[in-house]
Amino acid sequence: MSTAIKVTRGLVGISGLIQLALGVLFWTGHATALIPLHMILGFVFVLALWTLAVLAARAGAPAGLVATTLVWGLLLPALGIGQMQLLPGPGHWTVRVAHLLMGVVAMGLAGALFTRGRGREHGRGADDRPRMLGQVPTREG
Repeated sequence: MSTAIKVTRGLVGISGLIQLALGVLFWTGHATALIPLHMILGFVFVLALWTLAVLAARAGAPAGLVATTLVWGLLLPALGIGQMQLLPGPGHWTVRVAHLLMGVVAMGLAGALFTRGRGREHGRGADDRPRMLGQVPTREG
């Protein structure tokens, strides 16, 4: 399972970085012909994010984190597809910023899923902190 989580996390990371780069190009008025590619890669990103959520859930990631990620994966493309109709005119930049922030949060959720899913697989403690060599776990409070 660990290999699948690593590969899926890599796909989320690579597609997310490409999405950010394309978004910057669009904001600066360049490469608008690549918007369909941005949309396709957005769906790849979301599908990889959902796959990572399922794999991490099977590896013991917290259910709340998994559920949040799955819902976030629904909201992100909904805003992306509908953003041209929202706040047309001078205030439209706020919709673009919201879409950007949602994408960055999705990447953060992927990182959290990766850490928690992989950490539980490797037998770390309930608090997910790696143990130092020679450290003796204690049962406090």
